[in-house]
Amino acid sequence: MKDLQFVLQHFFTHKDFLPDASQIPGTLFTPMQIIFEVVLLLIILVCAAYVSRRKHLICPVLKALLLSLIGFEVIIDLWDSLAGMHHQFDFSTGLPLYPCSIFMYVLPLVIWGKGIWKEMGCGYICTLGLTGALINFLYPISRLMDYSCISFPAFHTFFYHGSMLFTALVLFLTGTHQLSRFSKWWTPFLASVPGLIFSIPANIVNYSPIHADYMYFTGQHFLSKMVFGDHAAPLAVTRNMYAVYLLGPVLFYWIPWLLRRGASYIGQFTNTGWKLLKG
Repeated sequence: MKDLQFVLQHFFTHKDFLPDASQIPGTLFTPMQIIFEVVLLLIILVCAAYVSRRKHLICPVLKALLLSLIGFEVIIDLWDSLAGMHHQFDFSTGLPLYPCSIFMYVLPLVIWGKGIWKEMGCGYICTLGLTGALINFLYPISRLMDYSCISFPAFHTFFYHGSMLFTALVLFLTGTHQLSRFSKWWTPFLASVPGLIFSIPANIVNYSPIHADYMYFTGQHFLSKMVFGDHAAPLAVTRNMYAVYLLGPVLFYWIPWLLRRGASYIGQFTNTGWKLLKG
């Protein structure tokens, strides 16, 4: 009860005015955070199953999510800029140019798009979007290193990545998008297009005097350092990350396709062998 009272009292308090994370209930890998995420995950699963069975709700719900995401993005940027000790916008981290930010830009393609445009939006959300949603939902290091899971910044990150997870589940459950089936050999590459398009503004900012690391193209993020090394040249990391954004989504399609084809061949081989044994 005391912990809950503390986090509610400091729900809108900026990290500049909070105590050390070890003294804040509900930060990363604490019991409160684990319980909170388990409950939230169950709610997302139930909501996705409910909406998927009522197709007339899908478009209105996704439109409401889109408007909410845009609104919260503006509000959280203003809050980050004005609620801290220094009233300024941080262009090196505050712009919506991260891999998960692309969800907000491709969601209109899912709602209103047709043909390859819809495939493009659904493809990104169901591949790299889903991956980013799960990573940031289960391991929200960007916020819970400084804030409780019951705080305004955490509310934003869980709402955002929870919306990504919800949308991907709805697309899968309704059969709107299927990874194991595609009509043409180049169809899986449509899922790579949004990441490649938004890499352009991301790298314009990254290689400007701002020296940012949007979409993890310059190797400043700790995961990039784990994969590419602490002293990897930014241009080398950029080249490698382009390979990830190009081929990463495609693997989500190729692996199920190969498994399905492999199972088919095994089935045919088994049936043939069984017929030969029976004479």
